[in-house]
Amino acid sequence: MLHVFVNDGGLLRWDKGAADEAAPLPETAVWLDLINPTPGELARAEALIGTGLPTREQMAEIEESSRLRVAGGALTMTVTALVWADTDEPRIATVSFVLAGRRLVTIHDIDPQALLAFRRRATHGQVSAARGELVLAALVDGMIDRTSVVLRRTGVELDALNRRYFRGRKLRSRGETLDDAQTLKRIGHAGHLIGKARISLASLSRMTDFLARGDGWNAGKATRRWAKTTLQDLRGLDQYARFLSGKVALALDTALGQINVEQNEIVKIVSVLTVLLYPPILVTSIGGMNFTDMPGHSSPFGYPSALGLMLLSALLPVIYVRLKRWM
Repeated sequence: MLHVFVNDGGLLRWDKGAADEAAPLPETAVWLDLINPTPGELARAEALIGTGLPTREQMAEIEESSRLRVAGGALTMTVTALVWADTDEPRIATVSFVLAGRRLVTIHDIDPQALLAFRRRATHGQVSAARGELVLAALVDGMIDRTSVVLRRTGVELDALNRRYFRGRKLRSRGETLDDAQTLKRIGHAGHLIGKARISLASLSRMTDFLARGDGWNAGKATRRWAKTTLQDLRGLDQYARFLSGKVALALDTALGQINVEQNEIVKIVSVLTVLLYPPILVTSIGGMNFTDMPGHSSPFGYPSALGLMLLSALLPVIYVRLKRWM
């Protein structure tokens, strides 16, 4: 799918007529957004900007020299964006930015939330961007803002989990129940999401550092200034993501420790109850023997005496356990 946005008096305007594959792309085009493009759409975009676009194989490369390069008068940068962060399966999607003159081309198979939101704003004529560099800055800022929102939301969830575990003297309040399996799943999902976010932040940091240096590319002062400021924001977000990774480790250790303590408590209660029940069971076993010469067999007080002895044999261990504070 190809979305073409042209410069209309300083505002981005979606050119609906550019969808016709038979017609050439307009010369006033500023931003070409290619979503899972067909060979024909790639060819039309390459004809307009005058240089080749990266293939899927090139976008999948992990070497920095392959992701950040200047060739044919165009600047090609490939980053990884956090997508599907609101689902149980967050992923990172590859997005390529090709800056050729005053035009910007973006290529991606999955639509990141930041690009989707920016495209909707541009469709309604709410974006002022006459050059590709301005569109690039707005898109990257949107991706960073989206990642920061996800990290902030994850931090709030981790705070809620830690408050539940570290509350007062007891790990849980009276009557409170927690699904340990669900809690571990939430902690694991938070760690997985933070890991994906850090991968995206690292790729964006490499790209903005490349823009700030301007190696092999004549970047404007405004672009380099924006890149340096954005790089500082990315480093701050990465530090916050590291902090959240530590909170994930703490929450995981606490959850596993909580489960271990509860299991030990159950085993202790069962063990103590077994010991407490042993004396009355022993009295019952001896008193229930069917021998004619058993003491008290013919006494009218034999049965009450056996009951009293059973009760006494049960109370004495209970008193001993309470004095020892075992329960």
